[in-house]
Amino acid sequence: MTKYYLRQRHSIDDGVNIVFDENFQASYLVSGRTGKKHDELHVQDMSGNVLVRIEQTSFGILPRFSLKYRGHIVGSISFTLGHLGDIVYIRHLGWLISGNFIAGRYITTHNTKKLLSVKPELRQDGIYTQLKITFDSQAPVHIAIAALLDIWGTKSNPLTRLKWLPGQNDSYELTS
Repeated sequence: MTKYYLRQRHSIDDGVNIVFDENFQASYLVSGRTGKKHDELHVQDMSGNVLVRIEQTSFGILPRFSLKYRGHIVGSISFTLGHLGDIVYIRHLGWLISGNFIAGRYITTHNTKKLLSVKPELRQDGIYTQLKITFDSQAPVHIAIAALLDIWGTKSNPLTRLKWLPGQNDSYELTS
């Protein structure tokens, strides 16, 4: 299992997010946005080559997305109502994502094999999403999906509107 760290979306001001490996060396870049039809999220390697694109194909309360890896559509994602016990199915890949997207804790499985586990981790410079990826060749796809779920969970979280999350307000500090 390889660990990657993705800075949580509510903690960054610009549109580019750097993904770090377990030694905290920059590995990937995540950029883009969602919210409107044809908006895209991109995962790039450090050379600037786009590896994964997630394009929003519909908008509204339950948006849909197409997942492209190296220019080929490999899956589609659609969200459902109900955010307390979240489940998302990635069509064509047969991946099931279950957990709590608002809390940032979930796993991705295929049949009985765990592909990814995600949990938040507090570091000195903010809150990161820790991704434990089973197969390193799938890392860019999992990073793209985790970035999408981070945005989705942040939009669904009422605390973001109140500026109570770490990194949103200078006067807020997390105690351990």
